[in-house]
Amino acid sequence: MSSSVSRLVSSVCKKIIKPYSPTPISLRCHKLSYLDQMVGGIYIPLAFFYPKLSNTWSNKPNNVVSQHLEKSLSKVLTYYYPFAGKLNDNISIDCNDNGVEFFITKINCPMSEIFNHPYFEKHNLVYPTEVINNQYTYEGSLAVFQLSHFSCGGIAISMCLSHKVGDGYTFNNFMNHWATMARNALSSEIYPISPKFDGSFYFPPTKDEDSSNVSNNNIVPQREECVSKGFSISSSKLTALKARVINESKVQNPSDTEVVSAFLYQRAMATKKLVNSSSIRPSLLHQAVNLRPPLPKNTMGNICSLFSILTKEEKEMDLAQVVSKLRKEKEEVKQKYKNAKIEELLPITLEQYRKANDLLVNNSCYDLYRFSSLITFPSYDVDFGWGKPEKVISPLSTSNPPIKNMFVLMDDKNRDGVNLTCSMKKQDMLAFERDEELLRFASPTS
Repeated sequence: MSSSVSRLVSSVCKKIIKPYSPTPISLRCHKLSYLDQMVGGIYIPLAFFYPKLSNTWSNKPNNVVSQHLEKSLSKVLTYYYPFAGKLNDNISIDCNDNGVEFFITKINCPMSEIFNHPYFEKHNLVYPTEVINNQYTYEGSLAVFQLSHFSCGGIAISMCLSHKVGDGYTFNNFMNHWATMARNALSSEIYPISPKFDGSFYFPPTKDEDSSNVSNNNIVPQREECVSKGFSISSSKLTALKARVINESKVQNPSDTEVVSAFLYQRAMATKKLVNSSSIRPSLLHQAVNLRPPLPKNTMGNICSLFSILTKEEKEMDLAQVVSKLRKEKEEVKQKYKNAKIEELLPITLEQYRKANDLLVNNSCYDLYRFSSLITFPSYDVDFGWGKPEKVISPLSTSNPPIKNMFVLMDDKNRDGVNLTCSMKKQDMLAFERDEELLRFASPTS
């Protein structure tokens, strides 16, 4: 973060928030699942922006807002106790109720200045500096939060959660459960999902002496110098893209994730071709898949699988063809898990990762594009009592440095369009953001 940007932050206060009730002895040792062990220790950022608090809250002092969040955070940590513990190598989490870090800051600019920044540098202001600058090596608590007060009266609430504890589904459930706890101070509302950290039951961990070897097969990619930008695809543009796919393929009900992923993948390959002044570079698309269902919806942790598609020739870049490939691979993966016994879940998942890894290793000159979709996740329902967020900044868009060729998809506020963030090398981004076909359907948001 540049010094001119960091100067906007003042009045940093740090607190430690502990679970409201002590974690039972029987839950004190949380065993990591094999998938938890595979994932690197990166901290995933997510931020919620509230430009104007409701009338009930608008005139209350800043410390009252903070106390409201602190009390409800303490209560929700009782349910999400691993976040308040300490990682024990790559084996387990000691759920010792040490607590989580909670920062309170004042940002000396209006929230609009953050939104209108051309890239994502200023977005980092709403995250704890030490975490966002050391996302792969941070040694503090497994969950870190920041409440930011803007000069316009708006606030941002951010979290950075260790990927060792859970995936995007886990993080979204945490935030919605926390918000429900906050609202519950004035009502009898109950959160519908009671979380269970039992991923090791479905994906048994490796033996203790082998745990360090698992992380060598790290599924969090290496860092490269890249830039990140945001785009949005409106409801009407999304409908037009879907119509094109339906008219040109046998896929009659393409999902938002399938269509947007295929479109971005197609445009990224096309613009990379222009940068290199050559024919298309063979490319791979990796898509993460949430395994709830078939696993229970209250299962927290890293409960994901993966599938990939390969594109070698220009004739394979057609949008409808890419969507058809994605649908075929996704359906094959779903079928594998549909009737699987518990003891078959880990072998099936490892085979999916092995297939994706082999494609990359055997074709090291190929470009790899990673897609993660939070579409259908209720990110815009996170209401702490003063209304729903105006904007949610998605995970990995603020990684420092960003992950090359990473795309994160989210619903927009109205739930009928898609917001997306993408990270690329600077020269690739310059070509991508000027692509006429991309801009026919996607509008820059930053």
